[in-house]
Amino acid sequence: MADDELSTSAWRELQSLCAQVDRALAAALHRFKLSVQEYQALDHLHTHRGRAVRVQDFADAVRLSHSGATRLITRLERRELVARRLCATDRRGIEVELTTAGQELLGRLQPVRAALAGALSDAGARLADSALACVLRTARADGGGPGAPRQAPPPAAAPRPDRVRRPDRV
Repeated sequence: MADDELSTSAWRELQSLCAQVDRALAAALHRFKLSVQEYQALDHLHTHRGRAVRVQDFADAVRLSHSGATRLITRLERRELVARRLCATDRRGIEVELTTAGQELLGRLQPVRAALAGALSDAGARLADSALACVLRTARADGGGPGAPRQAPPPAAAPRPDRVRRPDRV
């Protein structure tokens, strides 16, 4: 299999794993009336431990345009999960922060968060195994040629203490 086929295969597997995680997460969040995007937003704000985040930084973190982030914040604000305020250091900027209700909701989501962490750990291990298998297949196909991994030389032996040369004492 050519390198570009392996890359495409690995990319497709990564996309598939991401889609599986999103579907499982969406199903778990449904009973809390949260979308995956809303969960990601709350989780991002939670990582700031009570500190407000500028809307532009928030937008970048949740991969939305500024206007998309504003609409998301508005939805969460209506549910009283986040609050907006003027930026303390730059009165032109707007900051968003998690409210007590948002923190409580994330607390109730702890089993979902734990399951997500476990699923991501398992998915990451599967992806790493798959990537390693691709590398090994490529090395075998190349017959150990220039692209194949090379063995590192053995480490140099440490000098034995009884053979260490000591400088003459003056």
